[in-house]
Amino acid sequence: METETTQDRVITEYLLREAGFAKLEVNDTTPTRQALMTAIPKGQFTTYWMDSKKYYVYNDKSSQALYFGDEAAYQKVVSMVNDKKLCQSMDATQSAAFWSCFEEFQKAGKR
Repeated sequence: METETTQDRVITEYLLREAGFAKLEVNDTTPTRQALMTAIPKGQFTTYWMDSKKYYVYNDKSSQALYFGDEAAYQKVVSMVNDKKLCQSMDATQSAAFWSCFEEFQKAGKR
């Protein structure tokens, strides 16, 4: 079983938010959100249609949140993921190098 690192969680949330996804917290007082979280595979986008518009929902169970975005946000996050892989390919023992790469990613405005 693969374990998500803190670095992975930070990157995922950053990319989703920068791409234009809205974060919805899921907790004990949000049964509808909990049901949706249960129905959507973790770490994957699920497509929903409403009023002839396509929306994407991403289930981030590690932070107990759902992210909602439109087609533009989805296309943006897809293009950003390629840059993300460059940072994540570094050896995990090189934490300073990882964070340096991630800071460069943010400063360069990779969106």
